[in-house]
Amino acid sequence: MNLLVNPNFDEGHHHQDNVPEIVVPDGWRLYWTDKEVFPGASSMSFRPESVVWYIKDAPQHERDLFFLSGDYCWKIFKANAPVYFAITQHVTGLTPGAKYRFTAKVFPDIVERYDGGRKVYPGDIWAAESRVGWSFPDTPWPHAQDGDVRWAPWFNKYSHNFEFGQYNDIQLEFVAPDSGEVRVWLECKAKWGFENNWFMDSFSLELIEPAPGGQGQTAPPVTPPVEPPDEPPVEPPVEPAKPTRGAPRQQYARTYFLLPPSASVDMAMAAMRAAYHTRVTVGFSPDDAGIGDLDRRLVVGINPTSFPEPLTQAWYDQYYPGVKFIAVEAKDALELEGKLNSLF
Repeated sequence: MNLLVNPNFDEGHHHQDNVPEIVVPDGWRLYWTDKEVFPGASSMSFRPESVVWYIKDAPQHERDLFFLSGDYCWKIFKANAPVYFAITQHVTGLTPGAKYRFTAKVFPDIVERYDGGRKVYPGDIWAAESRVGWSFPDTPWPHAQDGDVRWAPWFNKYSHNFEFGQYNDIQLEFVAPDSGEVRVWLECKAKWGFENNWFMDSFSLELIEPAPGGQGQTAPPVTPPVEPPDEPPVEPPVEPAKPTRGAPRQQYARTYFLLPPSASVDMAMAAMRAAYHTRVTVGFSPDDAGIGDLDRRLVVGINPTSFPEPLTQAWYDQYYPGVKFIAVEAKDALELEGKLNSLF
C-alpha cells in the first residue's frame, strides 16, 4: 500500500505561491536555491522551472521514456546554470516503530551537448546527484545543507547507483517516530550550466517491516519438531582463518589525486590545496592509488600521459579491477587546482 498523497502526480496540480513558472502536483511542495553558489557548483545557481507534464503534450518517442504510470510526470528544469532543488510531502498515519521505505524514481536528463542530434551526457561523475531523507513534520528545508533531515547518502555515478538518461530508484528506509508523522524529502542538484532536466514519476512510501509486537505483527509459522538422527553427523574440522593483510577496518570510499613523477612543487601544492577541502589522498604511485580491499576506489590521474606507462581506465581494469579512473589535464598549478576543486 502506497502511503503518499498523489504519488504518480495524476491527481491534480497547481501554481505554487501563484508563481506562473512553478507548477507542482497537489500534495507536494518545491524548494530551490536562487542566485547562490551551492557547495560544489561551478557558478551561481538560479530558480528552476517546474511543470506537471501531460503525456499527450510529449512527443511520441518520449512517452515511454519519461512516463512510468498514468498521464502525468513531473519535470523540473534549468538550462545554462547549476540547479539545486528539493521536493517534500508531509505524511501522517504511520505506525510508530514500523519500518518504511521511501522511493523516488528520478530521471536525470543532464545534457552536456548534442552530437548529430544525439544527447551527450557529462563525463563528470558528480555532474548531478540525488538523495532522499526524512524528518519531523515541522522541519524546514535546510537550504542545500544537511540540517535536521536524516539524509541517505548521495546517489551518484561514483557510487554506481545513479545513471544519466534513465530512471533511478532513490531510496531510504527509516523507522517511524512515536508521532506517526514525518516529512519525506528528495533533493537533486546539477553543478554545471548544462541543459539540466529532471523527470520524476511513481514515488512510493510503503511498509516493509511491522513494529515489534505492534500493529500488523504476524505470529511466526509453526514448524513440526524434527526427530534427531540416530547418530550425530560428523562435523568437518574447522581450519584456522588465514590472516589478512591490508583489509580495511571498515569500508569507506577512497579518492586519490595521483600526480606524475615529473610534477613540479607548484603542481603538488595545488593538488594538496584541493585535497585539503575534501580530505582526499594525494600521492605519486599508480599502484598505491589502486590497491586496497575497498568497494569504492576513485583515482584522479593528473596529466596521466606523463607517467612512464600512460595511465587509462583500461590500465586499472587490468591491474586493479573495480577502480574508477578520471583523467585531469592541466598545464599549470592554477588550472589544476581549479579543475580538482570542480570535481566535488
